[in-house]
Amino acid sequence: MAVLSSLVIIFIKAALAVPLGHAVSPESTLTISTESSSVVGFVGDPNQRGTYSLVISCLLTLVLCVWSALHLNVPHPDDTVWYRFWVNTRWIFTGVYAPELVVFTAWRQWSSAKILGRKVQEAKSSSPRIDKQPRHQWTMAHNFFASTGGFAFELDESSHSGPDAFLPAACPRRLTLTARGMAFLSACGHLPDVPRVDIMDKSKANNLAKALVIIQASWLLIQVVGRLIAKLPVTVLEVNTVAHVMCAFLMYAMWWHKPLSPNEPFILKGDWIPPLCAFMFMTSEMSGSVDEQSLKSQTSIKTMFAFLHLYSKVPEIELLCLRRPVLPSGGNPSVATPSSKTTAASERTSITCDREESCPNEQHSNMKFAIVSSTCLEELRHKRLDKAAGTAFFERRPRVTVPDLDDTTVADSSQRRWDLAIAATRDYPVILDHHLLHTHDGGQCMHFCPEELLVARVQNWPWDDLLRDVGGLVVGLVLWLANFGYGAIHAAAWNDHFPTTAEKWLWRSSAVYIGFCGGLWIILNYMAQAYRPLNEFWEKWMDGKKKAWQNALIGIPVVLCGASLLFARAFLVIEAFVSVRELPASAYVTPAWSQVFPHL
Repeated sequence: MAVLSSLVIIFIKAALAVPLGHAVSPESTLTISTESSSVVGFVGDPNQRGTYSLVISCLLTLVLCVWSALHLNVPHPDDTVWYRFWVNTRWIFTGVYAPELVVFTAWRQWSSAKILGRKVQEAKSSSPRIDKQPRHQWTMAHNFFASTGGFAFELDESSHSGPDAFLPAACPRRLTLTARGMAFLSACGHLPDVPRVDIMDKSKANNLAKALVIIQASWLLIQVVGRLIAKLPVTVLEVNTVAHVMCAFLMYAMWWHKPLSPNEPFILKGDWIPPLCAFMFMTSEMSGSVDEQSLKSQTSIKTMFAFLHLYSKVPEIELLCLRRPVLPSGGNPSVATPSSKTTAASERTSITCDREESCPNEQHSNMKFAIVSSTCLEELRHKRLDKAAGTAFFERRPRVTVPDLDDTTVADSSQRRWDLAIAATRDYPVILDHHLLHTHDGGQCMHFCPEELLVARVQNWPWDDLLRDVGGLVVGLVLWLANFGYGAIHAAAWNDHFPTTAEKWLWRSSAVYIGFCGGLWIILNYMAQAYRPLNEFWEKWMDGKKKAWQNALIGIPVVLCGASLLFARAFLVIEAFVSVRELPASAYVTPAWSQVFPHL
């Protein structure tokens, strides 16, 4: 970066010191006028900056910045070549029309990787189950690779069918660990020992390839700065490309240590996997069931989200509670029955007692999962609302309602899964220490936090699988700042030349509107956090529990604002290229120093 900064200073000084010239050939019919009203159409390229060279240079930089800066996650093993191509195409399209969304994604993944690194270091220094330190250092590349689906469980057929099955038959054989899952695994003392070189070997690009793209993008920035210093016009196509270049720089800065497009994860193996896998599966959304036809027939809101596959399922762990046995004076354990709530102090005392080595082993051996009561479900609903208040609006999805579990319909595989999960809580005390959501009945009834520890695939868009240590307001603020920056760069062309007045005002309004939308999300998130009824209203609307006129009251403005935002983004990109049909003649004048340095 220091070398790049020095080059920028040298080029600026050269622009100020060297008289301007334009490499117009004697045969060219182009005549440069000092009047600002002089405009031209197509300009040839043989020995000068022309229309073709302007468009190709910006288009090449745009493609390089979008295509090479994208660092997608590990794909699912069953994905076809065409599906992977479709996923890449969608993200390239997003990078062209909404690059700040990709920047936001990179920031969320980078932030999650940093947090995972801290949690791994804490686990390495405090976990009593790590008999020896890993031979290889855990680096930022490990954090990113773990956050992108780089580690997975590959279970055999017996875990899904047969007398020892503990997972549903429809569950995929490969279960991918999320960033939260890797933090959980490290806290349990099972940190994968993988050398960094093996991780980077899965990357499709090295630092040299990334540096070459940065140099090409930097050259365009240097040209734009030089033109501004020389008081030469900068086309709106260059302004649009600069916005993508700035976003690409931010993406590269945050994804520098992330492997580019890895295809396969590392498969974890060991006898310790079944108990932990059972517990991690129960806490994850993939343990919830969804009947697509039933979902689409519930409400209009849920039907819309079901069509987009944007909904959250209720994990199995939310429908269960872990019952601690009561030890009577005679010493024979009996399973606790619901009773009145005790104070928080007594609950903490009960939990602490169970963690002490002096506590009887009968408490663990006689624990069992039970179906939650309606009272428990209501308490958990309030807990979930409190948690939802700390998330950003765009992070929320409607929850799928499922029939209540019945004690008479529990499958043998489910019971074996519950037994394995109980064994995990016995073998790994950290689970009871840090993963309880709520306890009551004197600490005898325990509810675990639903967490995305295992998934079929790690989505590229940041969901609940990523770690974070900031509230929803901060997350929304980052996205708003990215929106504002993207809109502000385009607003810098406020007084540029446009072929028509209508195009000029559409450009101005589109740039302002993009920045405004980000600010609107910040206001809504703040209001939802400050005013509890608004948060509950939004949750019920997401779940389709509002009346038709209330759905229309929210749905129509959301659709109109969303459609307007899509139009504004599309206009900025299309107008950037269309506007080259008529430019000021001085837009094709080039500073003499820019012809000295080789570039594309």
